[in-house]
Amino acid sequence: MVKKLLFAAALAASGVLNAADVASAAAAALKQVVPGTITMKDANGWLFSRNELEHLSRGALANGAIVKASAAKRNQDPIPALVKFNDGLKQHGIRMILVPVPPKASVVPFTGLQKGEAMCYLKPFYAELRAKGIEVLDLNEAFLHAGAEKCYCRTDAHWSPHGISVAADELAKLIGLKGPEKYAVSTPEAKISGDLAKSLNPAAPETEALPIQIVGGKTQDEASPILLMGDSHTLVFSSGGDMLATNAGLAELLATKLSMPIDRIGVKGSAATAVRINLFRKAKKDPAWLKNKKFVIYCFTCREFTESSGGWTVVPVLK
Repeated sequence: MVKKLLFAAALAASGVLNAADVASAAAAALKQVVPGTITMKDANGWLFSRNELEHLSRGALANGAIVKASAAKRNQDPIPALVKFNDGLKQHGIRMILVPVPPKASVVPFTGLQKGEAMCYLKPFYAELRAKGIEVLDLNEAFLHAGAEKCYCRTDAHWSPHGISVAADELAKLIGLKGPEKYAVSTPEAKISGDLAKSLNPAAPETEALPIQIVGGKTQDEASPILLMGDSHTLVFSSGGDMLATNAGLAELLATKLSMPIDRIGVKGSAATAVRINLFRKAKKDPAWLKNKKFVIYCFTCREFTESSGGWTVVPVLK
């Protein structure tokens, strides 16, 4: 109760809206999503994902509220699944770092919000996760202090190369390892049309130009002690095609920060359960692969907490 009161007092002192206010603003923004698309275009010219707006419209998550807020019909609460997964990794001497990518609306707010306000329902939820022994890397403040508008794509639902670089810096500080590899990095400009722009106007989508860091050399290795796993935020600017570029994503930039290749399990779509199942299957097939890991970085969009239709199934690390 004391923690709740302190958090509420901090919000009031800073002028930040409460979760109900954020939910109301998001609900209003949802009505502006163009019919037949996944996109809302705000007055500031930025494009926002319908899924993110739905997530924000659900309001408070802490103290069990996430069960009612979730879009899933079962396994609505992520905490049991994340605790089981974290505990299972610890049994194998592996440290998990949970990296929920902040809402775009927190650093580039749509009409009705100010910077940082979209985090007001997530921060108490992160506190609950930490109280359960889960290490959460909240990137919101780092993004706000590193050129907020540069951390997300204007035309796409994902973070930008600049945001990825900030995340890689923060992860490197936590991991603290350093390898012998040296990588060549080129810095061209990429012209992209993101998923939100393509949904809005498939025939002539808006474009934007973004500086990227293309990394040469071997940046991924199954034998690496570091595993990056998660949703398309682990693939964007890395795997090409609809992921916008190659060799310029989180895996590559983290490899340059640590001077060593890393391992990756990435999925398109929901990473709430599928990616943990993939890890379980790989570990079962090759226990020695898991034994070599020291860090697991579990990265996904924060909207996954409520918008995963299949929910958060408890999956063991290894039987």
